[in-house]
Amino acid sequence: MKRRIFATVLSSLMIAMAFAGCGKDAGSDNSKPADGSNNSGKIELEFFQQQGEEAIQAGYEAIIADFQKENPDIVIKQNTVPDSLKVLASRIATDDIPPLLTDWPTQMQFKEKVKNGYYEKLTGQEFFSQVNEDYLAMTPADDGEYYAMPYARNYMAVFYNMDMFEENGIEIPTTWDEFIAVCDTFKEKGITPLNFPLKDGVGHIFQATTVAFVPDGVEELVEVQEGKTTLSENAEYKADFSGYADKMMKLMEYGNEDAFGMSTTMMQESFANGNCAMIISGSYGRGNILLANPDMRFGAFALPGDTVDSTTCLTGVNAALCVSAQASEEEKEAAFTFLNYISQTEVAQKWSDESGEPSIIAGTEYADENFAPILNFIDEKGQVHDWMASTLQNNVVNELYNTVQSFLLDKPSTDQFLKNMDDTIAASVQ
Repeated sequence: MKRRIFATVLSSLMIAMAFAGCGKDAGSDNSKPADGSNNSGKIELEFFQQQGEEAIQAGYEAIIADFQKENPDIVIKQNTVPDSLKVLASRIATDDIPPLLTDWPTQMQFKEKVKNGYYEKLTGQEFFSQVNEDYLAMTPADDGEYYAMPYARNYMAVFYNMDMFEENGIEIPTTWDEFIAVCDTFKEKGITPLNFPLKDGVGHIFQATTVAFVPDGVEELVEVQEGKTTLSENAEYKADFSGYADKMMKLMEYGNEDAFGMSTTMMQESFANGNCAMIISGSYGRGNILLANPDMRFGAFALPGDTVDSTTCLTGVNAALCVSAQASEEEKEAAFTFLNYISQTEVAQKWSDESGEPSIIAGTEYADENFAPILNFIDEKGQVHDWMASTLQNNVVNELYNTVQSFLLDKPSTDQFLKNMDDTIAASVQ
């Protein structure tokens, strides 16, 4: 085996050396200069954009194209990859941080990157004057400085087919019991109430349902993470997450039979094609649904808790734009030029319209009035909670996804589920 590996490596090296000698003199250098410029003298910036939704990528491509018309000496190349956080961590470990990128400034992993000096301090930059102050206030690092420009907010909600609701005389539910009654009504009429995309894992649905069904659930999980208690032994927390388990199992009764074979994209397309009445989705899914069916009438409402007063919506700052501290001065200047450009109201509005995401740049409006109810709920009622990774370690959150997914698939007892949650947290804390 060792001989075979060595031979393979040696062969690869010989091929690489042969190609290296082709086309140019041995003394020529075809690499990009350290300042980011290419042979034409233009500054070329990789934009490592971490949101994989097609509509969001299209939104960025649209404003990048406009930017380059006004700034022909700066070339922005959007790069979006699967498992972007893992890819970025690997690139950071090899001193290959993209000069321009998106990240989530409220998350613990982001603040660790700041502490390690990976991101450029942006405090005082002109573009911050265009950012909604309430959302900007959520993003300073532990040192009180700003290292990212928030560009949009997000939320998790129940997307609903407005035509199906109207044709069947159904009102938007505001409590858990009302929500279940709506599901029963659709089921009696032969309409699938919900679609779930569990081929991709429970993911953000776990976060949205935790916040909705256990308003203090994230804080309880933080205490478990810190080793102060467990879900199995703390009577209050056990009752909370036992109730959570019961609600999740109830939801599955109203879902699609192929839930574990349906991806997020398939769910969005299925909803767009009228195959179900509702889905639990992030705001980032709106654009993809419109790509699948531009004529669809759909809106969103907060996933109901037990009461109107306990209903809480998962929301926060979406991926924000950052500049690498390792970038050359020319790359940083080009990145600042781009950030100033996209912070203009008309540019941010175009991005919001294309991507389907609600912008937090001054003067922008969410183009779809059907989504006003969910935004009004967030803005006026204020019953909201930030994403789990703002207080829970990313590794813990990701492993809890797997534990909840296994619970939905294997259906262990509730006591076993809570023990599995405890064990997962204990094993995942770093």
